[in-house]
Amino acid sequence: MSTADRPPAEPTRGPYTIEAVDNAARILLMLIERPWLRTSDVAKGLDVARSTAHRMVTTLLDRGLLRYNSDDKSYGAGYRLVELGMSVIGVGDLKSEATPFLAQAAAETGETAQLIVLEGTDIVFVAAIEGGHVIRAASRVGARMPAHATAAGKCLLARLSEDELQHVFPSARLAVSTSATIRSRRALSEELKLVRSQGYAFNDGESEDDLAAVSAPVVDTRGTAHGAISVSGPRERVRQNRERCAEAVRTAAHDLERTIFGRPST
Repeated sequence: MSTADRPPAEPTRGPYTIEAVDNAARILLMLIERPWLRTSDVAKGLDVARSTAHRMVTTLLDRGLLRYNSDDKSYGAGYRLVELGMSVIGVGDLKSEATPFLAQAAAETGETAQLIVLEGTDIVFVAAIEGGHVIRAASRVGARMPAHATAAGKCLLARLSEDELQHVFPSARLAVSTSATIRSRRALSEELKLVRSQGYAFNDGESEDDLAAVSAPVVDTRGTAHGAISVSGPRERVRQNRERCAEAVRTAAHDLERTIFGRPST
């Protein structure tokens, strides 16, 4: 094997390495090889006691860098770690790849299609293709809205665990945009269960009185959502075409997943 073909050497610890920081970094890097870790995996990988490993993963959980799966007591990438990854690779990459699929959703529904990402308790609009109707939703690229009051926001929040949701929304009461907005964290949790089961989210006048939207998440092979594709328009028109809009955003999201993540079709 030539020198150029050899894999890079395992990084060595320098004289100024801080052990606690090094261990935290090693835990997060373990997620490259496996999407979910148990405390026993961490203890073995770091050669530390299980009680020490538990304190480490709990600290990372508190910071949103890990999330907890109560079904099998494992830990995966947390929402803040996903946000960090998106900020490093840049939303621009996702935006450029998404444009043809936004055009696809807009053409199939006649409504405005947008690519949206989650930042804390807000969503941010990052790309849009306006629909063909004279009366239509306008592009909102660069704008922010409360995540719980939007279809795309609910899609992305649905990927969080209950513990993460409580961390994102520490108050039991939520901000209200219209009379239809979800007002409590408990009601939001119930809505997110529906979103998970049907594979898309619906905003029925929750962000604006006369607006409705349908959205589906863009998910990688590990099950992490990187954004959502949404179509929106006048409330009554989108209501009447809800199923067609849902099929269009799910198809566009799946096609985008295959393009950027190599995710197989389902």
